[in-house]
Amino acid sequence: MPVYGGVNLIDAQTVTTAESTKNNVYRGVVIDEEGEPLPGVSVIVVGKKAIGTATDVDGNFIFNYSEPKARLKFTYVGMKPQEIRATAGNKVTVRLENDATTLGETVVNGIYTRNIESFTGSVSTFRGDDLKAIAPQGILKSLAILDPSIVMTDNTQFGSNPNQLADISINGKMNVQALSAEYETDPNQPLFILDGFESTLQTISDLNMDRVESISVLKDASATAIYGSKAANGVIVVETKKPSAGRLRLTYNGSIQVGWADLSDYNLMDANDKLRYELLSGEYDGDKGLDENGLPIEEYQRSRYFERLRLVESGRDTYWMNEPLRTAFTQNHNVYIDGGDSAFRYGAGLSYGKTQGVMKNSDREVINGNITLSYRVENFNFTNQTTINNTTANNETVSFSNFARMNPFYTKYNENGEIPKYVFSEGLGATPIWNPLWDFIQNSFNKSSNTGITDNFQFEWRATNQLRLRGSFQYSLNKLNTERFISPNETSQATKSELDRGQYTEGNTTSTSYNGRINATYGAFWGDHTFNAVGGMQFSQNSSKNSTFSAKGYLSDKFSNPNFSVGYPEGGKPSSADTKSRSVSFYANLNYAYAMRYLLDFNLSRNGASQFGIDDPFTNTWSVGLGWNVHNEKWFHNNKYISYLKLHASYGNPGNQNYDAKLASSIYNYTNEYINPFGLSALVSQWGNNWLEWQKTKTYNIGLTTTMFENKLSFNIDYQIRKSNPMLVRIQLPSSTGTTTAPMNIGGTDNRSVSVAATYYILRKGDLNWYVSANLNHNTTDYYNIGKTLEKYNKDGKDEAGKTEGRNLSKALTRMYDGASTTGLYAVRSAGIDPATGNEVFIRKDGTYTFEWDPEDEVLVGDTNPKFTGSFSTSLLYKGFSFGAAFTYRTGGDVVLSTLMDKVENIGKDQIKQNQDRRALTDRWKKPGDIAKYKRIDDHSVSHASSRFIATEHTIECSSINIGYRTTQWPFLRTMGMTSIDIRAYMNDIFRISNIKEERGIDYPFQRSFSLSIGLGF
Repeated sequence: MPVYGGVNLIDAQTVTTAESTKNNVYRGVVIDEEGEPLPGVSVIVVGKKAIGTATDVDGNFIFNYSEPKARLKFTYVGMKPQEIRATAGNKVTVRLENDATTLGETVVNGIYTRNIESFTGSVSTFRGDDLKAIAPQGILKSLAILDPSIVMTDNTQFGSNPNQLADISINGKMNVQALSAEYETDPNQPLFILDGFESTLQTISDLNMDRVESISVLKDASATAIYGSKAANGVIVVETKKPSAGRLRLTYNGSIQVGWADLSDYNLMDANDKLRYELLSGEYDGDKGLDENGLPIEEYQRSRYFERLRLVESGRDTYWMNEPLRTAFTQNHNVYIDGGDSAFRYGAGLSYGKTQGVMKNSDREVINGNITLSYRVENFNFTNQTTINNTTANNETVSFSNFARMNPFYTKYNENGEIPKYVFSEGLGATPIWNPLWDFIQNSFNKSSNTGITDNFQFEWRATNQLRLRGSFQYSLNKLNTERFISPNETSQATKSELDRGQYTEGNTTSTSYNGRINATYGAFWGDHTFNAVGGMQFSQNSSKNSTFSAKGYLSDKFSNPNFSVGYPEGGKPSSADTKSRSVSFYANLNYAYAMRYLLDFNLSRNGASQFGIDDPFTNTWSVGLGWNVHNEKWFHNNKYISYLKLHASYGNPGNQNYDAKLASSIYNYTNEYINPFGLSALVSQWGNNWLEWQKTKTYNIGLTTTMFENKLSFNIDYQIRKSNPMLVRIQLPSSTGTTTAPMNIGGTDNRSVSVAATYYILRKGDLNWYVSANLNHNTTDYYNIGKTLEKYNKDGKDEAGKTEGRNLSKALTRMYDGASTTGLYAVRSAGIDPATGNEVFIRKDGTYTFEWDPEDEVLVGDTNPKFTGSFSTSLLYKGFSFGAAFTYRTGGDVVLSTLMDKVENIGKDQIKQNQDRRALTDRWKKPGDIAKYKRIDDHSVSHASSRFIATEHTIECSSINIGYRTTQWPFLRTMGMTSIDIRAYMNDIFRISNIKEERGIDYPFQRSFSLSIGLGF
């Protein structure tokens, strides 16, 4: 039930016409589904908008009307409108039902529900049906299309791998991205709330979409302040469906998806091109080179070349990339039953999801069961929700890149139709070309299973109509088991001794958490004054115990049990770790509205967490929000074009706790290797910091929401500034201290973002509705006040850029300077390829030219953060039919062209034995006078990163096309005991258009898919 704050369309104390003075009195009470009185409900006589009133704090209404009988209409934010026939003198009781279709009119933040018209924060809310209109699976991916502030970055390394988590942020990333790998958790990730309790990205990703009632994105300090020190990155609140009163109902929702790999971004050579490239690149030159016909002179090289030429001319052109792939079938099912009355309600659900990856041997299976019981007695309400889930995941053991780099004139099978261990060898002592299919058929595995149980208990005491006391408690237990077995027959084990081949690794983690919250809410209004207050405290404890061991030496891969191993790896032994973190916060929220025109929100919280230094475990966070409902001004009522106009602004300083549980602690590893009279020896593995301060983020936000042209156009814009100060970073230390890093506070980051969303109804006539929507986001993040503290990382980056092999491009091109973008790219500028020599010409810092690459000449040459990202969509609705299409775009971001770095240039003598990008043949310099993009085709030296390998991307993708039909009117429905049927068909990620050609899905391909879903109500 919403906290008191309904819109008083007509003042409860005022009757506006002379007719109201007559003696026909209409009276009654309005209650919600739980039998609680609803204050602020608008009650009007149908056809007489000026005659009516609004319910008082006890839900009562009374007014006069000249006629003895009338039809009354009752409306309230978040409830379904209702009309009844009433007779003067008879008191009526009206029960309003919750309306999921009006979720956009309320704010659900996981602790309380507030009328959007009295709320000053920046928030967007979507129904489960909105998400499902994009795709039947993938909650967060659908959310990113609907809300421009949700930034989800494509994982070009792991593509559509069902066991990889999304990289998600709200309005961009605030923390040092180059150092994210040094933390156990992602410090840029938003806080996730599921049914009022903190959750994880993995839990939300695995959640069946048919269980979702609504999802809200809280973006600014005013909206997120109730979560205080955890809310700097924004909050995503998910509410699942709750039992409704009434007779027993059963609903079934299911979907099936067919997926296939998207390899459109691969541009590999065929056998003829590859042989031609090898010839031109000098693979067959030997000591004597080529003759006047361009053929090898040395007999050995000549025979090698002509043998491969014979294979190519005979039709040998092996396609390797199809071998690890399959047509993937994904299925999701959800069954839910609910019912009850005003005193007791029940709901039980069972969901099953099996996601096959497009690579063989990869999948994810999720089973979830939940039971919700709600009991009300007098002024008390008790609710308990128990959820049990089990997740199993299997990962492929051979990377897709192993197949993509195989030469097309190697064969997969030998003359006997068997899969050989290697496909080619130059002779005795030479390293053979291993066959990835051989590894693929071995009994290696990489799997995990997770079983969890969560119990949420909530109680509510309605002390008065204005005051409520609530308590929420959660217990969660999860057991995770991971197993990895490397067969002794794998090619990676070939160079090891027989007793060292094969390895088994097992890890077990038990995690428990306790969370609790106690709060009081008070809401009332007096005339034009509406007042809401929330105060309470919340606490949590998270514990984790982990143990891991490895065993090596297997003579066969038929048995992976450690009993069949030789023993532990050399120098290895079992390991274990315990972690525990605690937090507590005390919070208060005050909300005031005058005549629903002028709004004020104030939030204050006191937070404590064990991650931070013992000398600074507590901190204060606060926020202030202001709002102005311009449309409620009397002078604005006659505006013909704008029906709704709201301005809001907020300022606050939320914090961030997305850090390791032992961040501020000194950690020691105990060992028995150094025996001493005092017992076990201890080696420091991390120095702590007792003075480690909380990371705070000063957040400013201003926004505007409007509806115009008879509600045909809705428009929203938000501008936000976030300044973190101080940041938390692991600073490098000399190895003589016993460790290499320590946590410290330094400088800060300055994030600025603009989000815009608009929807326009082209047609709105009866059952026919057609509308288009579009949104965009622009954000930037810069460093400030970091000084020279991170200079060691910059030096390491330059050293990385200078490596001749094994380069980490992300580290090689990113730097941390005051005033610089956190996503900036630094490299030596390139003037292109010299037509005379085929060598690259570099531009020094002073503007002069040179053939020598020098890391000291590097400058800012790009930024990976796009200028704009967003989506546009259209939907057409006619009676029960629906059609929709959604597209996403990003433009202006610079991309590091790793394919050019690794498969067009930097092709050494070892890499030439692998397949490469076709541009290595077609676009490299071959003779004096050539105007070429890439250096000499016979140059096997290292190409260092320069601006030549950075390009600005402009991309558009078709994310979803769907068509559906829903009805409650088909004659056979009643015959079968059904109340509704909903059928939809989807195509997702159908095409992608980009101005750059870059391989995507290196270790795991992206996918395209077609889906069918059906929903049945009984």
